[in-house]
Amino acid sequence: MMLQSGFSKILQRVLFIFLIFSLVHCTPKKIASDITAQIMASGAPSFEMESDIEIARTSGLTMVKMIEAFQYDNPKNKNLNVLLARSYANFGQGFWEYDILQYKNTNEQEYQKAIERAKNFYKRGKDYGLKALRTNGSFNKALESDLDSFNKALKGMGRSYVPALFWTAMNWGSYINLNKDSPLAIAAFPKVEAMMARVLELDEFYYYGGPHLFFGVSYGSRPKIFGGDQQKSKEHFEKAIAAYERKFLLGIVYYAQIYAVQYADPGLFDSLLNEVLSADPSALPEARLGNELAQKRARWLLDHRAQFFDLSE
Repeated sequence: MMLQSGFSKILQRVLFIFLIFSLVHCTPKKIASDITAQIMASGAPSFEMESDIEIARTSGLTMVKMIEAFQYDNPKNKNLNVLLARSYANFGQGFWEYDILQYKNTNEQEYQKAIERAKNFYKRGKDYGLKALRTNGSFNKALESDLDSFNKALKGMGRSYVPALFWTAMNWGSYINLNKDSPLAIAAFPKVEAMMARVLELDEFYYYGGPHLFFGVSYGSRPKIFGGDQQKSKEHFEKAIAAYERKFLLGIVYYAQIYAVQYADPGLFDSLLNEVLSADPSALPEARLGNELAQKRARWLLDHRAQFFDLSE
């Protein structure tokens, strides 16, 4: 399997480096750890090429804990902190969010369990992302300041900060979405939105148009009185899915699940989800796992479309 071979190769390279360094006794431990972090950062995305969802779900947690073990020994390493933020966000959205969806109104115990796990994952991911961002003195100072000061600090952050900003905002925004009854959590959203707006300026198609998907969901999931905007949501979704020739299927699923549901368009809902089911998940190899998860969610959404629309008319 792709995951097994890719994961084992990463582990072999890591162990080889540590073996060499332990034998020569002349290279500081931190140098070994930094090199290991670079290897893991470049190789870990092979996890996202896995085609078997169950293998990914089982092995993903093991991979995350291994990365955390290295991060514990090198807590200021930016590569490790960003990789952990990315891993927690992807696992939460790919697996816990699906559990939340399928257990709502059917199994209250499993539903609540999935929510708490998702919250925990997003909080961890946010915290790791902030560790990477706090190395920037201006950001660190402005994080506890007003929004204008925060935006000013963000303007001074260039493209090298895109991954850390993106994954921190994804985790933080997802955490807020699951804590809508918390005024403290909601109060942080303007800064989360500002972080993603900066990513949009620097690299609008980072991670398969991720910044556009973020704003498509954000504008499309809120009532107009709270900042929702149907036209902006549609524009962001369309830009995101067009960027990769509609090959990143999760973007299309979110378009259906968020936009089509919020604006009561069952025809668009059906059309988008059937497009996902008829697509080849291997057409974008580097996002194979995301595409497999997208097709699984699309099947569930179509099978339960009566939960989202009034079909009595």
